[in-house]
Amino acid sequence: MVRVMSTPLPRIFDAQHRTLTFGILLGVTLVAFEALAVVTIAPRFSAELGGTHLYGWVFSGLLLTSLFGTVLGGQLSDSRGPGWVILLGIIVFGLGLVVGAAAPSMPVLLIGRLLQGLGGGALVTALYAVVNLAYDDRLRPSLFAAMSSAWVVPGLVGPLLAGLVAEAVGWRAVFWGLLPLLVGVAGLTVPAFGRFLRPDAPKAPSRLPQALGLSLGTGLFLAGLTLASWWGLVLLAVGGPLAFWSLRKLTPAGTLRARPGLPAVVASRGLFYAAFGGVEAFLAFMLTRVHGYSEAVTGVAIATGALSWALGSFVQSRLDKRGAGDLERARRIRLGTVLLSIGLPVQLVALFAPSYSLPISVVGWATAGLGIGLAHATASVLAFAYAPEGQGGTVSASLQLADQFSSALSTGIGGALLAFATRLGFSESSGVAWAYLFCLLLIVTAVWTSGRTGASVDVGRRAAALAEGR
Repeated sequence: MVRVMSTPLPRIFDAQHRTLTFGILLGVTLVAFEALAVVTIAPRFSAELGGTHLYGWVFSGLLLTSLFGTVLGGQLSDSRGPGWVILLGIIVFGLGLVVGAAAPSMPVLLIGRLLQGLGGGALVTALYAVVNLAYDDRLRPSLFAAMSSAWVVPGLVGPLLAGLVAEAVGWRAVFWGLLPLLVGVAGLTVPAFGRFLRPDAPKAPSRLPQALGLSLGTGLFLAGLTLASWWGLVLLAVGGPLAFWSLRKLTPAGTLRARPGLPAVVASRGLFYAAFGGVEAFLAFMLTRVHGYSEAVTGVAIATGALSWALGSFVQSRLDKRGAGDLERARRIRLGTVLLSIGLPVQLVALFAPSYSLPISVVGWATAGLGIGLAHATASVLAFAYAPEGQGGTVSASLQLADQFSSALSTGIGGALLAFATRLGFSESSGVAWAYLFCLLLIVTAVWTSGRTGASVDVGRRAAALAEGR
């Protein structure tokens, strides 16, 4: 009897992939921790540096440069290989951390945030490029699941840890503390990723001009909102059309009209992600500056959203494994946006209920996290199902750009509303309320567009039935 030796299936932590996998997961963890930590400590450093009027730019500025860094990192990964992009992204991100930690004023800190966004966008894009080059189809689902899980631990401990560090040592220590983690990412990724080169392929048209136009146009538009002068009107008139034109070029045709099918999926994801990110940006501000809670307590409250987001993502993955079709996925996106439309307005109630603000906020934030957990990942799956043959990369880029642009816009407009309220003599709580109301308008619109995500499936079924004479 001859025994046939079977070849063991590869795994993401086997000898061949172990270093790469640890490097990728540590890179994702770094980006996740930085994002969630800054949400917690932003009210403290904005008060210390006297920059409440620039609060929205702490988030929108990073997102705008991250948008450009994403496109730049993708093109450089294609032409130079991901190893070079990883090194460049780490250097720029690290420089941004140093500038932020040492910032003597709010404008200088914003420069650090811009550098963090540029480097972080290129870094994450290069990580995904390595996934495509180093892991075959059998391993990618497991790796993507692990990358999603890499957000869970920072989501649970990041805000709390950042709050404790800020209270005990100071907010600058949060930025300094990320540098050793960045060194670890460099040690694991740069040598391992340097051997991967992109195979020869037809050169795709550059999207850098459109990405630059979107970042610049949106930045000019948001700057115009903060200037109470004719210059503000000029910036609005220049930035608005430039951002609109660039966004049309970077997203599937019909996205801005929420045309049924893929365009509606991209539009819905951008809208509900913007609403969630806009409320999240002011959640810590509300709990610390308006209601007087500590950063540690605020960190725990923010972590509830991360935990319920992970739960929602797990639930949607289990449902999808049961063979759910595209129409069922579209319904799940709508369910997620409905949950968001319930959870996000609760923060407005918490704002004006000082005696019970914390428990009300936690319940609402957990509900919103569950909703975005259901909708966000499902939107990705449905978008790829709708993607034309050979355009999966373009669709992936459109989804990331929708997230980054919409969040930059919602946090920027929210910050402008906060600054405008205080300039007119209203309280900070009134400014936060105006920012929340704008986000609620976004989520109501997202509920409507989510109803169009499965419309192309219905049209296809009706066409098939007519063709069969039914």
